[in-house]
Amino acid sequence: MIKKNFLNTYKKINQLNPQANTESKALEDTSADKPNIYRSKEDERLIKEFHFAKFQKNLDNTKKNNKLKELLEKEEWNEEDVKTLLDSLN
Repeated sequence: MIKKNFLNTYKKINQLNPQANTESKALEDTSADKPNIYRSKEDERLIKEFHFAKFQKNLDNTKKNNKLKELLEKEEWNEEDVKTLLDSLN
C-alpha cells in the first residue's frame, strides 16, 4: 500500500470517530515537524551509504550486462525477452 493512501485511510477513520480525532492530531503535529525514522545520525548515514552502494553495484552490473543492452534496444518484446530480462536482474 502506498504511504499516502495509508495515511489518508487513517484520516478518514479519525473523521468517523471524533474522540480519536483529537488524539491523532496531537500525534500528527509531533510527527509532521520532523519524522525520525532513524535511531541516530550515525544510523542514518550508514543506511544511506549502504543503499547508495547497492545502487552503484546494480548500476555497474546493468552497464556490463550485454543481454540487457540488447533488450533495451529492441522495440518489441516477446515472452522470451521478458524471461531474459528477469533472469538478468537476478
